[in-house]
Amino acid sequence: MLSLAQTKPWALFLSILGFISACFLAVMGGLNMVGFSYINKEVSVLPFFIIGIINLVMGVVYFFPALYLYKFASSIGRFIDGGGTIEMEKALSSQKSFWKFAGILAIISFGFAVMGIVAAIVIPLLANFLI
Repeated sequence: MLSLAQTKPWALFLSILGFISACFLAVMGGLNMVGFSYINKEVSVLPFFIIGIINLVMGVVYFFPALYLYKFASSIGRFIDGGGTIEMEKALSSQKSFWKFAGILAIISFGFAVMGIVAAIVIPLLANFLI
C-alpha cells in the first residue's frame, strides 16, 4: 500500500499538468483561429486556422489522459482512506483506461510517422518526375 500512497501525488501532479496543457492548447487554438485573422488582411488566414484546429484537437486529446490520471489518483486516495476493494477496482479501471488511451495514441502517432516518412520520399520523387 506504500507504493500506492507514493504514486498518488505524482499521478495527481501529472493530471493537473495535463489539464493545464489541454486548456493552454485550446486557448491557443482559439487565438490562432480568431485572433490572427484580424492582424493582416494581406496574409492568408488559412494556415493560422489549420494550426488553430490542430491545437484544439490536441487540447481535447490531452484532456482524456489527464482525466484518467486524476480519477486514478482520486481512487487511490479513497482506497487508502479505507474505501476497500471497490475504490481499488476504480483506480485500476482508470489506470487501464489511461494506458489503453496511451497505446491507441501511440499506434496513431506511429501511423502518422510512417505516412510522413513515405510522403517525404514520394513527394520529391513525384516532383522531379513531373518537372
